[in-house]
Amino acid sequence: METGLDVLEIIRTKANEAFDEIIERLRRDEMEGTAQAGRSSGSHGMVWSLGETTLSGEWEFVRKEQGVAYVWPDKSVSEFDRFDIYRGNSGFTGITIALGYEPNGNVVGFVLGGGGGSKRGLTVFFPADDFSTSNEKVSMIRGGGQRGRSGFAPGDALPPAYASYKTDVLRSRVAGKWNVQAIVADAADVATMAAHTAIQARLRGLV
Repeated sequence: METGLDVLEIIRTKANEAFDEIIERLRRDEMEGTAQAGRSSGSHGMVWSLGETTLSGEWEFVRKEQGVAYVWPDKSVSEFDRFDIYRGNSGFTGITIALGYEPNGNVVGFVLGGGGGSKRGLTVFFPADDFSTSNEKVSMIRGGGQRGRSGFAPGDALPPAYASYKTDVLRSRVAGKWNVQAIVADAADVATMAAHTAIQARLRGLV
């Protein structure tokens, strides 16, 4: 039989889950709004203006940083156990990204400024619900809709830039997330996580 304290604990847990979801949505909207402003100012005249470009290349490890934290537009703060910086080659030449590893298992992809000092969080890879057996993490693919600010519904055609990558429906891999398509990467697959971040940065006109 549940006591009053048990009920309060349940309410607190559900409330925390709701707040986490609200924060993630606000974070996503802020990032998409910034990207849209960049496109409007002339960075790219069209949504997904890479056309048939698929983008491919390799990533060179640059350095590892410790004690890195990042303040999101909603003022929440992410702290990272690891913060690994990579420089792109071939199709990704001129792009520098970083992967920040959070204690909860999320991996945040950043695009870095030319001097490496500024950083902007663009992608988040969440551990799949079956992570213990699949070792996979998934990240929403943004760029759909008339303004390029939405995800891609299941069955929608994805931009050619994602043709060579494994994809799935985010909600089917992480309960409670959005019913949109996501890129799938093994937890050790730095190249895929880096490429996804670079593609999102390029399509937003940030690099």
